[in-house]
Amino acid sequence: MNEIIDKQQSQKIFSYLKDGKFLSSNSPKKEERKLFDYVDRNYEDLKDIYEYIGVNLVLRNGYCYFSSFENKEQKLKTIYEILDILAFFHHFNPFFDVGVRFTLQEIQEKVIDDVTLKIKLDKMKNVNDDTLSSSIKSLVLKLEKRGFVSCEDEYLQRYIVLDSISYLNEFFEKIEIKE
Repeated sequence: MNEIIDKQQSQKIFSYLKDGKFLSSNSPKKEERKLFDYVDRNYEDLKDIYEYIGVNLVLRNGYCYFSSFENKEQKLKTIYEILDILAFFHHFNPFFDVGVRFTLQEIQEKVIDDVTLKIKLDKMKNVNDDTLSSSIKSLVLKLEKRGFVSCEDEYLQRYIVLDSISYLNEFFEKIEIKE
């Protein structure tokens, strides 16, 4: 054991990750970075603690998550939803990856100029009378809720893509799509 595990820190980590979220080392939020750093420093001990309650803590290059907390049906539903969202963002910016910054305004301007993006966005709308800006915000918030992007500047509505996006990129690279 490197250090005695702080019960409060391990509870905060559990509370954050239990809903399928990710912690990333490049989060602009100080508390999230602190939690990730704590996992990074105490990974083996924390992994043992969480395994005891049936949860598998996974630490990758710059991010961590629980791999066994959701049931498989829920996980597949989430992945299907995120697949469409990620396809939208990769069309918006083919280099949509760790460290990329974007604003809601940039996406909106691109959707106005790009028919394919508009079609992709319309396909994902939950309510028919959503405005363009609210539809875009909804997609970004879905990625933010899971811990794949984070708001750096609320005034400018500027977001950064977090290290955890590597999880999605690696997952989708493994899928072979047959047409």
